[in-house]
Amino acid sequence: MNNPFKKSTLVLSRKDPASMTMLKRLKKRQNFDNIEENSRYSKLQSKNMTVIVLDEEMIYCDNIEDIEDSDRFVFLSRHVSQSKKPTLTSHFLGNPSNEAPYGGEKMQIAATCPELMKNYMINLYKQKNSLLNYEISLEATHHGPTSISKPCIFIEIGSEIKQWQDENAAEIVIKSVINSIENQIDVKKVGIGLGGPHYSKKFTELLINTEYAIAGYISRHYMEYFNQEILEQMIEKCEQEINYAIIDKKGIGKERKRVLEILQENKLRIISI
Repeated sequence: MNNPFKKSTLVLSRKDPASMTMLKRLKKRQNFDNIEENSRYSKLQSKNMTVIVLDEEMIYCDNIEDIEDSDRFVFLSRHVSQSKKPTLTSHFLGNPSNEAPYGGEKMQIAATCPELMKNYMINLYKQKNSLLNYEISLEATHHGPTSISKPCIFIEIGSEIKQWQDENAAEIVIKSVINSIENQIDVKKVGIGLGGPHYSKKFTELLINTEYAIAGYISRHYMEYFNQEILEQMIEKCEQEINYAIIDKKGIGKERKRVLEILQENKLRIISI
């Protein structure tokens, strides 16, 4: 491992039932002291981990750095979807469009940690046989908070109350998170992901089965908003150097020519999947 070790802080919310199930499993794995508590949050500390438990929804906590100084913030959250399929997801944060309905700012991309995303997805996939009917999926970049200066990742259990209260799933997620934080890997090939559906099987398999990691994934639903400003944010706010643009060859549609021109102007190596 050539890169310096990154300190990660876990963030949870009392308003989130999946978050509370994961906190329960976390406390069974480690002994924590409550080192700070007020009307906004509690701060827990074990020998090698800091946990922030918020009294607000996590998507609105743009001020988390006022609470704790950390290299990375890992948000443990519920996942909600119309399909209600049992799903374990992870994604980076941002609003790559002119709307921001769930926290953060419009046309703003948050800082990313490709190594942690890839590491977590690999660790989670290794335990797929214990996950029964759960799907494992990368989600496209969406929602807040978006203005935190340090890299953030959301790790989620979904998609309804039965799964949010599933202690077996919570245990596997927590185990995968801790293993990823404590055993960081060396990732040399980092790209941005573009095109395809909100839940991308292609990009999920890319993370698990190849040497590539991604610094955010913008789905086909937001390709019309993809521009130089968004690309610059994705590059500048990534904790690693980005040299690749990985595109879903069937997932960009009518924006393909314009998007490719932007990528080529920025001298990114384009890979189609």
